[in-house]
Amino acid sequence: MSEADKKKATADWARFKKTFSKELAIVAEYAHIWGTTYNGMILVESRDLSTFHDFWHRFRETTRWYVPETRTYIAQKEE
Repeated sequence: MSEADKKKATADWARFKKTFSKELAIVAEYAHIWGTTYNGMILVESRDLSTFHDFWHRFRETTRWYVPETRTYIAQKEE
């Protein structure tokens, strides 16, 4: 990725995070995940699946140009 693309991706991500519903939170953003082929990971939390679903589709539309592949793991906390 060129320096210009890195700057654009960083700016796009910062703008995108400001659009989140109050029902969704980024718990953590990781730059590297050792033991995988991934460059990064985000951990998000929401109270319901529809909030996550809305986030996910908007996330992919925002990052598709520079994130060629993603994996999604959905978990539900045991209360």
